[in-house]
Amino acid sequence: MGTDRTKELQKTIESVIARVGWSRKALARQLHWELNDNDDEDELRRFEERLKKDLTRPSTRPELLEHYLDVIRSIPEVEKANLVIPQYIPSRKISPEIKGALVDLSKDLTKNLTDSDQDSKERKEGQKI
Repeated sequence: MGTDRTKELQKTIESVIARVGWSRKALARQLHWELNDNDDEDELRRFEERLKKDLTRPSTRPELLEHYLDVIRSIPEVEKANLVIPQYIPSRKISPEIKGALVDLSKDLTKNLTDSDQDSKERKEGQKI
């Protein structure tokens, strides 16, 4: 049941929380506060565990992860960080060949930007030593 889309969304969420400086637990708290009207600690702990599983299991439904990303995009700390979070909007007007090429291009750009960010981080850490 695991899909490439699920893995891609899980990586995107992990990347966003890393760039904002959150742990999975901090993300769970933010999501819980955004999605629920109560602050029940037991419910929050259950949600933390469920989110941890959702971010690691290949069987997680992509729709759930997309919902999480929609909520994450609206959290003020994420908005302030000026992060670009990919958002796929399907269109029937694009041929499957062009769609495939755009998906490949997007993946390459994401990988290159991630690699570039990692290189910059390593250079900065090397200068501190």
